[in-house]
Amino acid sequence: MLVRHLTPMFALGVLRRGEEIEQFLGPVERVGRRGVRWIALSPGRNGIGVYLQEVEDIPSETFRDITNRLPLYPDDETWGKKITTVATPEEAISLAEREFAATADRWVNMGLVGDEYYDYVTSGRTDRTG
Repeated sequence: MLVRHLTPMFALGVLRRGEEIEQFLGPVERVGRRGVRWIALSPGRNGIGVYLQEVEDIPSETFRDITNRLPLYPDDETWGKKITTVATPEEAISLAEREFAATADRWVNMGLVGDEYYDYVTSGRTDRTG
């Protein structure tokens, strides 16, 4: 059985090793446009960068790569919107949970957020918690 989600302890370990983690946050509507969003925590020299991506949710039952969708805001072309940089992995995860309703047991390694999006699409675009 393939386990996609990281336990809270593993998520911290991934960040401490200098690797990125992501979490699909679900649907969002901005300026009358339907989209989806996810958060990424990215270690760097100055701490852990917290990035929020919001992209168009164009109906497709087969397209998984949401990183290639058009951003809801043109200024968010590449990495999305940088929210902040914090000193520690614990602070980054805490901020994501507090400010963006991220869930402790739903983090995935970098590159797997598309699979999370695909699950969302094939479930009829229902809430991600489940």
